[in-house]
Formats: sequence, C-alpha cells, structure tokens
Amino acid sequence: MEKRESNYELLRIILMIMVLILHYLAGSIGGALNFTEKGTINYYIIHYIESLCIIAVNVFIIITGYFMVSKNSIKISKVVKLINIIVFYGVIIFFLSLMIGKAKIDFNGLNQFLKTITDSWFITIYCILYLLIPFINKLINSISKKNYKILFAILIFFFSIWPSVWSKITVSDAGYGIINFFILYLIGAYIKLYLKDIYVRDKAIVVFILSTFIVTICSLVADRAWHYNFIFNMIGAVALFLIFKDIKIKHNRVINKLAGYTFAVYIIHTNPFIMQSLYRELFKTPQYYNSNFLILHMIGTVLIIYISCIVIETIRRLLLEKIVDKQIEKINVEIKCD
Repeated sequence: MEKRESNYELLRIILMIMVLILHYLAGSIGGALNFTEKGTINYYIIHYIESLCIIAVNVFIIITGYFMVSKNSIKISKVVKLINIIVFYGVIIFFLSLMIGKAKIDFNGLNQFLKTITDSWFITIYCILYLLIPFINKLINSISKKNYKILFAILIFFFSIWPSVWSKITVSDAGYGIINFFILYLIGAYIKLYLKDIYVRDKAIVVFILSTFIVTICSLVADRAWHYNFIFNMIGAVALFLIFKDIKIKHNRVINKLAGYTFAVYIIHTNPFIMQSLYRELFKTPQYYNSNFLILHMIGTVLIIYISCIVIETIRRLLLEKIVDKQIEKINVEIKCD
C-alpha cells in the first residue's frame, strides 16, 4: 500500500481544526460573529480568523482533485463507509438526546432524526463529487493543457469572479454546491498534472497572506466575502495547498493516523442534536463573545472537541471495525469510466 505523504495529512488535520473554529464563530452555532460587539478588538480579530479559516472546505476538495486525478474508477465502499458512520452516530446521539430530554419520539423528533442522517451538506456534495470522479477524470485526460486552461477560465469567471463582484445570477449557493466542488477538483487535478514539481512556496505564502487580508477587509462591508466561491477565498485555498505541497515531511505515523479521523470528527460534532448546544451550553461560548479570553477559550474549546471526537471514533472502531468496517471494505462494486 502506498504511504500517504505526511505534509498533506498535516494539512488535513489543520483544515479540520479550521472547520471547528468556523463553527465556534458561526452566528447560528457558537455565535461569536453575531454577538461580539461591533467595533471592538474581538470583533476585528474574529473577522480575521473567520477570513483565515473560511478556505478550509475549498482546500479539502483541492486535495481530493490532486490525489484522485489518476483514477479511472472509484469504489462504492468509501461512500457506504461514510454513510455507515453518519447513521451510527445519528442513532447514538438521537438516543442520548432522548435520555437527557433534548429530543422526543414524535413527528418533529423523528423528522429531525432523519435529517441528521440525510442533511449533512458537505458529506452529500462530497459523495456526489466522489461518484463523478471517473467521468471528470475522463474529461481532464481527454483535453490538452491549453483547453484545460480555457475551461478553467470560463468556470472561474462565471462561477467565482461574477458572483464575487456583480450578482448571484450565475450561481446562488455561495459555493456550497457541486459546481464549486467541481471547479476546486479541477484546480487540484491541474496542480498534480502540471505544477507538481514546480516550487512556489515562497510566492504562495505571500499570496495567502494578501488574500486573507483582502477577505478580512471585504468581510467588514459584504457578506459574500465569506462565500466559498468568493474569488479571494479560491485564491487563498490554492495558495495554502501550494504551501503544503512544497513542505517536505517524512512519513509520520502519528500525523497520518490523526488525519484518518477527519471525516469522523466532522460527522460527530456537526450532528444537529448537539452542534449548537456543544458550543453554547457545554463550552459556554456566550460568556466569551466580548471577553479578553475569547481567543484562549476558542482554542481550548476547539482542541477539546477535536480530541474528544477522536477518542469517540477510536472507541467505535475498536468495537465495530472488524464487524462492520472490514465488511464494507469487501464491497467490490466500482464505478468506472473506460
């Protein structure tokens, strides 16, 4: 089995922590962005941190394009494994919510339970992209570098630059949909095919810093600055990926093992029954919106959630990996584009 490169695995860990930070700050979850007093130091700090972290999902998809571009088939077992994890934690958390009175066995409760295992937007769109990989790769490998650039330019102009500057008439999903994921996949694939051996880390660092600064300034006057398809978020995501592409880290078992928990951490902490209460009730985020300890509290909260989710997933694997996960891996159904 090919060993995963630890520089990319370290990037995946950092991206997951960035996602946890985004949820700490999100107005509808942790709440800081909605309730921190405007004009204060905290207000500007969290705007910068949000602008720094908002590229996390974009980079995840670029990584996928980078490593999957050579594949002409994909295994259905990967999708089934993700669905299995979602259903497992959906059931467990629902019953725990029943026990502590956070959920009821009625129409609304059951409806919410069904949504916990069907409404994970990232997992859903990611799985759709994953199923399309053989066909996307067929397209990529059938066109020249010149035509690749033309295709990419058209997509970026109409689905990133246009909605960033003018209107949302070309796309109104803020980059959360399959179109943006498709574009990001193309970016990752292009880097692998044409830029893999070109050193650009120093330039990428400058671009990353500038793009984050621009997004921060824009976020103070326009909500669309934090859309995934906002052009400077796209640029920042590419820059961050290129930085890690050129960082050489020897194969590290600890880093690679931790990175393997990424999807599980996401699935556990984004369960609708616990997501908001996790931040606001358990970790008391409302007490820190305007506190001098906001950043320390955010760091502590994020690390505790991250480590706790890893521990929980480790227990699940110890109990079920041989019984369930190994059986799922035996599913030999593939989607292939010859």
